[in-house]
Amino acid sequence: MLANLHSRGIVSFFLGFFLCYIVVAAYLRSKCYRDPSSIFFRPESARVLTYSSFRKAQAQKFGDLAALHPVAKWANSTTTELCVGVASVSRHGFSYLKETLGSVLEGLDDLERQRIYLVVFLAHTDQSQHEDFRQPWLANMADSLPTYPNDTQTIDLVRQLEIDGNYEAHARKQKIDYSVLLEECAKVNPKYTMTLEDDVVALDGWYHRALSALQTATRKTRELGRDSFLYLRVFYDGRLLGWNSEEWPLYLLSSMAIVVVEVIVLLALRWRVAVMRKTLTISVILILCGVYTPMLIGLFFAAGRNCMLPKAPGVHLMHQYGCCAQGLVFPQRQVLDHLLPLYRNTQDSHAAVDTFLEDWANDHDGLRWAVTPVLIQHVGGKSSHGAGDQELGSLTDDMPFDYSFEMNDPIKLAKEHKSWIAELRKMDTSHE
Repeated sequence: MLANLHSRGIVSFFLGFFLCYIVVAAYLRSKCYRDPSSIFFRPESARVLTYSSFRKAQAQKFGDLAALHPVAKWANSTTTELCVGVASVSRHGFSYLKETLGSVLEGLDDLERQRIYLVVFLAHTDQSQHEDFRQPWLANMADSLPTYPNDTQTIDLVRQLEIDGNYEAHARKQKIDYSVLLEECAKVNPKYTMTLEDDVVALDGWYHRALSALQTATRKTRELGRDSFLYLRVFYDGRLLGWNSEEWPLYLLSSMAIVVVEVIVLLALRWRVAVMRKTLTISVILILCGVYTPMLIGLFFAAGRNCMLPKAPGVHLMHQYGCCAQGLVFPQRQVLDHLLPLYRNTQDSHAAVDTFLEDWANDHDGLRWAVTPVLIQHVGGKSSHGAGDQELGSLTDDMPFDYSFEMNDPIKLAKEHKSWIAELRKMDTSHE
């Protein structure tokens, strides 16, 4: 009878395990659908622009108002904390620029806006080719609208690159465009320069979060014994932060270590605790360690890295998998000492500006930080250089995207931003 009870207990345990396994799998299926590295990933749900749509609507409204009357701008009498540079190229009848600029400016208090110098460069030798050329909202939003330098050699080179229009021409021209942005920003001597692509939206409160992240990056850089970092990344592609094939030996060793530790613990219990010997038979241990534990490990990996091991909020080093160049913030010292000479003088036509910069950073041991959660979202689905164009600019699976951005709560962000503005006003009053 005792043997029957013992057998029933083991069977009940195994059945209970399978039931719990199914329940956990169902829970992970509902929780991990936004993780592109997960077996439960549902792109049709994960790529829905929820918070981004909210911000795009706010940005459009702000742009419409800016078309009717001037809005707050940079104040030359205040310290320029940040220069924001946006280079924009025609997408042949489609433009995200209004939404991008509107999301950057919408919600900013005048005290914040006065510390930001906004440069928008319509990157054409004939700027009338751009859809937003001479738009009233653009003139009222931007602090500067530069053109290519009045240099015949540069103009002729850019014009030829525009005519060629292939990837190599785009890669070469992009570096020239960035040099124009950085030079224009350098005129106001900001503490930092942020480059944005023209198909992103920024969350409400991006400015104060960026400043906080820059302070943290500076502190962490000094803790590493360095005096400067190359950039702070405010966007990264969530698709690249999954289980990477380069790290499979680590995953394998970790999994094996878990099984080995489990075997040792179970054998020790069987040896040291007499009452466990009848339950923890060798066959039971083999099933637990050879079947059930691998099933749990498999479910852990199948659920996806971003879901099971999400990045903690804060500022982290990101020297790998940091695609792309949607949003980067550079200390002005890096701009003047390295980036401007680099972009001005290079003849490279093989790498786009993000890859080009990463290669340079790897060669020069540049510190690259990233803020989590990201401060902007990539919403562009229509390329500016002919690669991957999509009708009506709809998002596709091959576009950089951060899935967690869409989970932002606009009410919480607005409250956080309001609190920051209140503190800023107190500081401003105390300095008067």
